[in-house]
Order: sequence, then structure tokens, then C-alpha cells
Amino acid sequence: MTTLVSRQSARIGNMIRLLLSALCAVAIGHAGGWEIGYVDESIGGNYSSLQIDKYGNAHVSYAEESENVLQYSFWDHNLQKWFTTTLDRATGFCSLVLDSKQHPHISYPQYGKLRYAYWDGSTWRKQTIPVPAKNITFYTSISLDANDDPSISYYEVAAASGIELLRLRVVTWNRSFWEVRTVDSDNGSGKFNSLAIDSAGRPHVAYANVTYQNSSLRYARWNGKAWNNEILEGAGVPGTYRQAVTLILDKHDVPHIAYSDVLDRIVKYATQFDGKWRIEAVEPVGAIAYPDRNGLALDEHDTPYISYYDGKSGVLKIAYRKEQKWLTEVVDRGFVGFTSSLQIHDGTIWLTYSGGPGGGLKFARRRL
Repeated sequence: MTTLVSRQSARIGNMIRLLLSALCAVAIGHAGGWEIGYVDESIGGNYSSLQIDKYGNAHVSYAEESENVLQYSFWDHNLQKWFTTTLDRATGFCSLVLDSKQHPHISYPQYGKLRYAYWDGSTWRKQTIPVPAKNITFYTSISLDANDDPSISYYEVAAASGIELLRLRVVTWNRSFWEVRTVDSDNGSGKFNSLAIDSAGRPHVAYANVTYQNSSLRYARWNGKAWNNEILEGAGVPGTYRQAVTLILDKHDVPHIAYSDVLDRIVKYATQFDGKWRIEAVEPVGAIAYPDRNGLALDEHDTPYISYYDGKSGVLKIAYRKEQKWLTEVVDRGFVGFTSSLQIHDGTIWLTYSGGPGGGLKFARRRL
């Protein structure tokens, strides 16, 4: 009975928020061109992972923490309407990608196990991936190769024996079985991880090590036989934590990484020029929210756009580069914007993000 009442209260609260967001969208639309609203029937908005398909439809997965519910929402471009379904239980960060048929694939942790769900065109198929681990939690990240075969990076807290390891691993479906590889066995590696597969079908992972002694931003790529690992920032400087890591590869397989420097309270961006890493400060924030995830996307000219949340002022912002400078703008206020996800499609920038405590999933969009 308590659960029923709480769900009814949540639905009433969502109806009120939808009305308020409609008014908010009008006000913000006059100011900065943003259309803002709540996703219909969403009961939680954390850890959102957004993709826009080639038809202009939006796909997003996200979680509601108090009941550990995983939801998936679909924006129908033709009907101009959101459709939402509850998929499963989730206890950490989900990640969503689209295959060649524009069908969604989602990875997520569930009570220490690694779960995988995908839409086959008529129904959702879900499974627990048989990796030898006792406790998997926090970030997961999924990517597909040219054959739509998935790879998933995950943070293994404890091995099957129960021994605490805190290491980064990647599991790949090789069309016969799930194949597991350890990316980085240094204690604390991979709590914040983001995976991408290049045009040759080889995985790349950007991630943070979160132990005091090893704290750093790291990058690894599979060369076909072994992982090549690099420390991009923090080597030899204990206690300089990085979080909210997001990686994408551009059309030339050049990596782009957005992340947050916790000690200095700065959102940062890293990429390669002529094979060498360059790291830039994007903007200081009042506080790095925990455990956040920044959004990152490239426009048709490979200009980076980064979404991030200031945990002190409760403001969601985006930043983008123009003439070698970072320009910023406010998207939303009122302590909404945690764990944002960002996409650019057909000249429109999209964001999904948490609507705050007790809120659902919010979205914002505007023309570039």
C-alpha cells in the first residue's frame, strides 16, 4: 500500500512538474531558444544516456534510485510525443547505444551483476552477462562494432572469490561467447569509465583511477593483442581526483574526452593533435557533483560541446569552442542537471538530465 501511494504521489508530482516545465519552456525560449520539459511518465532521471537516431527520434535510458528502476523513453519525431517504459532494476550508471537498425542496446549494473538489454525489433531481450565477478557497480559503458556486436566496460569491485580488486574490465560478445579482458588492474581504475569502438573495431576507454595514490585520468586502447595504457593527467600527484569522464571518437578516430577535475573544481577537455594529447580548462564550477557524468558531442565541424552541472549553484550549463575559446551558456537552473547526456543531430542540440530530488527526467533542446 505504501508503494502504491508513493507511486500515485509521484505521478501527481510529475503532472505538476509537466505544467510548470511548460511555463518554464516558454520563458526560457524567449531568453535563449531552449525548449525544456519533463519526459512523460518518467519516475527518475539519474544516469541518463541519450542517442538520436537517423530519423530524428530520441532514445534515452535512465534510473530512479530509491526503487532502483531502469526506464527507457522514446521521443517519436513524427508524433512529437514521449513514450516511456520500465525495463528492469538497475543499481548504477546505464549506457545506451543504437545499432545499424536504430535499435537501442543498454548496459547497466544490477545488485552486483552486469546486465544487458536490447530491442530486437519486436521485444526487449535482457540477460545477465556471465562475467566472473561478485560485485560490479557504478559506471558501465556500451559500444557496438560494425557487426552490431557489443562490448561493455565496467568497474569490478570484487572478484568471484570476494577479494576486492577495484579494476577496469571490458567484456565483448565474439559471436560464440562473452570474452573478458582486464584493461587496468591498478587498484581504483575504472570507477568512471567511457567506452568507444573505432572504425577498425577496436575498443578505446577513457577512465579515472580514484585511489589516493593512483588518482589520475587514464586512457587505454586495444591494439588487437594487448591494451596500450596511458596516464593523461595526475601522474605522481596523489589525491588529484578526476570524475564524470565521457569519451567519443570522431570520424577520424581521434579521441575527445570531457571530465571534471575535483580538486581544482574545473571542467576539462582532452583531445589529440598530431597524436599528442592536449588538455584544456573549460570552466571552473562551485562544486563537482558526485557521482556525476558530463555530456559530450561534436557538431558537423567536429566542434566539441560539453554539458556539465555545478553542484553548488545547481545550474546546468553547456560549453563549446569558438575561435580557440570556450563559450558557455546556462541551460537550466534550480538544482536540475545532474548526470546529463548530450547529442547533436540535424542542427539541433539535445540534452537529457535529472530533474532534481523527487523529479523525473528532463530534456532540453534548441537549434545550433
